[in-house]
Amino acid sequence: MKRFLTALLALAVVACGRTTSTPATESRTDPASPSTDRKYLLERVEDAAVVQLYADGFEKLPLRDKTLIWHLYQAAIAGRDIFIDQKHRSALEMRGILDQIVAHPQGIDPATFAEIQRYTKLFWINNGPYNNLTARKFVLKTTPDALAAAAKSAQAGGATFPTQNGETLDATLKRLQPMFFDPEFEASVTTKAPPPGKDILTASYNNLYAGGVSMTDLKGFTEKYGLNARLVKQNGKLVEEVYKIDGRYARQITEVVRHLNDAIPHATEPMQNALRALIQWYRTGEESDREKYDIAWVADKASPVDTINGFIEVYLDPRGIKGSWEALVFSINPEKTEIINKIGDNAQ
Repeated sequence: MKRFLTALLALAVVACGRTTSTPATESRTDPASPSTDRKYLLERVEDAAVVQLYADGFEKLPLRDKTLIWHLYQAAIAGRDIFIDQKHRSALEMRGILDQIVAHPQGIDPATFAEIQRYTKLFWINNGPYNNLTARKFVLKTTPDALAAAAKSAQAGGATFPTQNGETLDATLKRLQPMFFDPEFEASVTTKAPPPGKDILTASYNNLYAGGVSMTDLKGFTEKYGLNARLVKQNGKLVEEVYKIDGRYARQITEVVRHLNDAIPHATEPMQNALRALIQWYRTGEESDREKYDIAWVADKASPVDTINGFIEVYLDPRGIKGSWEALVFSINPEKTEIINKIGDNAQ
């Protein structure tokens, strides 16, 4: 019952996240209702609703559980860039530009800044430049020149824009221009009904495959790491880049593991077993170790705190094989759990 009687405490990254559709067409902040002390709907940005969640019961948890939750939350935050990078090869670079502009608004044309802010909010909500529901790319509704002017104003105000291979800021913006502005350029992150001349991989622009991998390339190829590896074509051969502590995403996974290790002393014994198994999977990437973690996680039926952390859902992959990284942290709300248990005990 633990899995079903939990209250969401902290959501760091949700790979299979879904936004709530609303009829709103512009970004706005809804006024607080005078009839309630709590505000749930914070803002609407086009078809997305930003909703406040409250961690009821957290204040009544013992210090050990609160400390455990903190370390698990840090583990979740440490891996969030993995999923953004999985969404598109340029997503992290695009986010870096947007974050610097919105953090340094001085001197930017107000209309341009408002549009960049709208786009940035959608980028944050969807963990990249593609809509979570439609898989279609959304774009900036301004001009490349206006974006460049905003970036330079931000730079003059103290913004720093990391560039690749000694590129200038202008060259970086020019290279990323189709991703920011052209709705038909790499238009879909996941395509299961490809147009003529394409297959489901070559018509999808997530970062789970690289080097032009096609369905034809996969004929006769056996994947050892289906869930937790990127498939790359190098010199005409397929190579699996395994997501593990000394493999792909090594820096992020090392940080995730560090926080998971910090969490272990504060967990119950069953949860300690599950966390150690998860860490071992992050070290080896082997399917057998993932299965051991799954078994240990299911065996933990009584811990008041729970976490989901790793490469799990496969919706991003048109083949339904590659796992997207996600992390959640949960804790039981003792009062609501007691009420639900009473209902269950007395149900016919």
